[in-house]
Amino acid sequence: MMHALPCERSRMRTMITARRDLLPPVERLAKSEQIAALLLAHSVFLQKKIFFIYCHFRSEVQTTSVIDYCLRRGKTVCTPVSLPDEADMMAVAITDPARDLASGYKGIPEPLPLLAHTWKVEPSAIEVAVIPGTVFDRNGHRLGYGMGFYDRFLVHAPRAIRIGLAFSCQVVEQLAAQEHDIPMDMVVTEEEVMVWPQRLCAQDRGL
Repeated sequence: MMHALPCERSRMRTMITARRDLLPPVERLAKSEQIAALLLAHSVFLQKKIFFIYCHFRSEVQTTSVIDYCLRRGKTVCTPVSLPDEADMMAVAITDPARDLASGYKGIPEPLPLLAHTWKVEPSAIEVAVIPGTVFDRNGHRLGYGMGFYDRFLVHAPRAIRIGLAFSCQVVEQLAAQEHDIPMDMVVTEEEVMVWPQRLCAQDRGL
């Protein structure tokens, strides 16, 4: 595994996030819908029942239509609640995004605190995890936002098929990954679906 200095990773994060931020809102929405269409056409969304899906923030790939699709089909949908004191997160089920979500940690939409006490979902039950990031490469490696929340959470979700969503401008040829970085099983952009089936087979999480 390649190693990178923190400053190199920080520069990459800053550069690619700025590139993503430059996408006009109309284009960002259109590309997000293209990504959602590719994602939802995959067999995983027919076969699996318990989904962990991030709520988009700022210039991230938008996930509203993905969440709505799963809820309409009777899937269990849980979304992240950040635990900043632990640099971790928890999964909380929602049934109506308009009612169940509010501005949370750093303004990110999160389930209401009351739901966090009553509708918590154990990470070990999650079958599919849809993950954001700042940068992805063609080996499935991911750069997050520098806090490690998702990497810590995914350690406790070994069954979950890990799917990264990104605009094509966020994809680079190769990242210098670190030991704690958890690779994706799939990365979906508006242009392509990248899949690493050997990881699915290795963890017996096949589609």
